[in-house]
Amino acid sequence: MSYNARQYQEKRHFIRMQIDAPASLRLSNGEEIDLTCLDLSSCGVQLQSDKPLPLGASAELSLSSCGGPVAPLSAKIKLCRHESISDSEYRTGAVIESFL
Repeated sequence: MSYNARQYQEKRHFIRMQIDAPASLRLSNGEEIDLTCLDLSSCGVQLQSDKPLPLGASAELSLSSCGGPVAPLSAKIKLCRHESISDSEYRTGAVIESFL
């Protein structure tokens, strides 16, 4: 199955939850970036940051639960696409490789 066919098929099989929650990203070089997680599915996330993130990089994502009974989420992700919304707003799509 081609990559594009797989992407289309995944969009039909995985529900995206709009969460708009604070998150942090730790890149493999140790750099930590505060950002916002816009949406989450079982296999990916969409992140919003004030600077472009390095495509192809692996990172550890920590997603705050904002209190309550839900535990914070930690996952190993790979940054796979990005979109420039403005000079200070970027959206990045990432694949969840594993939950930590």
